[in-house]
Amino acid sequence: MTTVPRMGRILDLLGLALFLSGAAVATRAWIGFRGLPDDLPPLGTSAMSAVAVADGFWRLQKIGTALMITGVAVFVLAWWVARRAPGTATVE
Repeated sequence: MTTVPRMGRILDLLGLALFLSGAAVATRAWIGFRGLPDDLPPLGTSAMSAVAVADGFWRLQKIGTALMITGVAVFVLAWWVARRAPGTATVE
């Protein structure tokens, strides 16, 4: 077994940071969605404030998902860099 190039390790750390931050953002959105019924306005008032809060959490969920997908793409890029570099890690 040979060593992994420094670029591969840096990309692994970057991918991990992106994936974990995406998971944290998605978790925050999930917690926000769970607490949304508590934020509903009283009957007879405008429901637009609750819709705006839900829209914000929906946006957070999409951002978290995009960050996690980007993290996985960086993991694949790190694997590709390690595989293509001459004299480095091989899969046997």
